[in-house]
Amino acid sequence: MNSKTLTPQTKIQSALEIADLTANTHPPHAIRLLLDQVLDGISKLGWPEASLVTGPRIVSAEENYGLLGYANDEVTLGSAHTRWVSEKTLLRTQTTSCIPAALQQAARQRRTGERVLIASPGITFRRDTRDRWHCAEPHQMDVWVLCDPEEANSALLLELVRDVLACAIPNMAWVHQDSPHHYTEAGIEVNALAPEQPVEVLECGMIAKSLLQRLAIDPHRHGGLALGMGLDRLVMLRKGIPDIRLLRDPHPRVQAQMQDLLPWKPVSRLPSTRRDMSLALSPGLSEEAITERILAAAGARANWIEEVTVKGRWAEAELPAVARERLGLLAGQENVLLGIVLRDSSRSLSAQEGNSLYDDLQAALHEGTPGGGYRLNP
Repeated sequence: MNSKTLTPQTKIQSALEIADLTANTHPPHAIRLLLDQVLDGISKLGWPEASLVTGPRIVSAEENYGLLGYANDEVTLGSAHTRWVSEKTLLRTQTTSCIPAALQQAARQRRTGERVLIASPGITFRRDTRDRWHCAEPHQMDVWVLCDPEEANSALLLELVRDVLACAIPNMAWVHQDSPHHYTEAGIEVNALAPEQPVEVLECGMIAKSLLQRLAIDPHRHGGLALGMGLDRLVMLRKGIPDIRLLRDPHPRVQAQMQDLLPWKPVSRLPSTRRDMSLALSPGLSEEAITERILAAAGARANWIEEVTVKGRWAEAELPAVARERLGLLAGQENVLLGIVLRDSSRSLSAQEGNSLYDDLQAALHEGTPGGGYRLNP
């Protein structure tokens, strides 16, 4: 179609190289931990053990759209949001592109009265807005249940939603509203009631008979549930992460928190202020003790202090007389060189604020001649 905008080859290659955070790596990312917890949790609640299916990042338009019931004009209108590789292939916009083939295989093997659960997690690709909840490479997981047609109803669907969310975001309330989909009947959208605002976390419905017929699956023998969840958002809600970009932030203190599902500890990524401070102190103070003094001296501004490092120590005898005099070093004291980094977690600090705190810290920590000590990079 002439309306399709093809993605440059360099960007396609970059998309193929970006890490899929649902992968079973060591250590696993929080996204992988959450999806495992969901699948293990619902299994313990009586749902079948999941059959995991994955697929390529580049798929055909038929797999991503056609088999799922999108009309040609809808695909054309959606081209602005699709990263096309060629006229007939694209970087998948949904992990649902893996489902048709998996459903066909499950239908061939499923016996009457049996439930089969298919889970398809992975990275997807969009041309999307950028804010705290959106990015161009979100992670999703489809969870589909194939069962007898008379068993698939709204009550069972809400039971699946309840169990999934109880495992993903325990104790968080949620609401739902009608939301039609191409491949479901009686579709709904589910929003978690986060403290600041409701956040859409999944969509679901009963598997549409029209989809089963397109896949040559007998709708008189098979029915089921179709559910797709946003893994990034669920992890953000579970941990209290304020920005989706933090999921991939390379900062070591950020990445350390992406290896569990514990509550998020804020890590500022705003511009920092760095100063080296040379002081006269009692000998033998540990870095922990010095840091404790710094935090106490900072008072209400202690949250501005990101890092304290002891960069060097020199005994009185190691310093020339001119250095001892400049420093204000008294007998029996040692010279300690500190590196102090300031960075507030919510806003940029002004130069005046930073300098004021450094002045206060220098005055509070220095134990030599009054007014002594100095900064190397004011």
